[in-house]
Amino acid sequence: MSGKKQIIQAAFELFAEKNFDAVGIREIGERAGLTNPALYQHFSGKKALGEEVYRQCYQTLMDAVDTRLKDGMTPLQKLDIYVDAAVSLHKKTPSPLLFLEDQQRHFGLITKQEFRDKAVTARLTRWIDEAREAELISSTAPTPFLVALIIGQVTKWAVMASVGLAPKSNASEWLKHSIHAALQAN
Repeated sequence: MSGKKQIIQAAFELFAEKNFDAVGIREIGERAGLTNPALYQHFSGKKALGEEVYRQCYQTLMDAVDTRLKDGMTPLQKLDIYVDAAVSLHKKTPSPLLFLEDQQRHFGLITKQEFRDKAVTARLTRWIDEAREAELISSTAPTPFLVALIIGQVTKWAVMASVGLAPKSNASEWLKHSIHAALQAN
């Protein structure tokens, strides 16, 4: 593994264990088995490193969704793919989904600027709007509210499941059932 990859992996592990704010750059270097000067050859500081970890976690989620999408899927099937991908990704330890949820306030602008129409919020917005046009959902709630509801349900489940407060078995099916019910409610 290259020095840069070692640094990113060590940072991800430490951020997942302790939280971004609680981890120092020296600790990341020690975990990666590198000196501070070696770390600074790749990253200007902890914020730049955190951005890269966030970017890679987000890309991992997008890749997990993309590999499951097929031509001809309905918008609701695409929403289900997002749920399945997120739940599957959460099974990794540490979970990129938890890091994304926890660090949204620090690095969320990255998704808007770099992922644009491929960002989760953009995709969910598009799929909900397409489902409305096809009369597949009946909820009159504003689309941004439904997007927040879907992301919120998935990420809060992941947080609760990680501490044993939510079941992991059949989580994808229960989340999809709950989301579909919300999309049909008036």
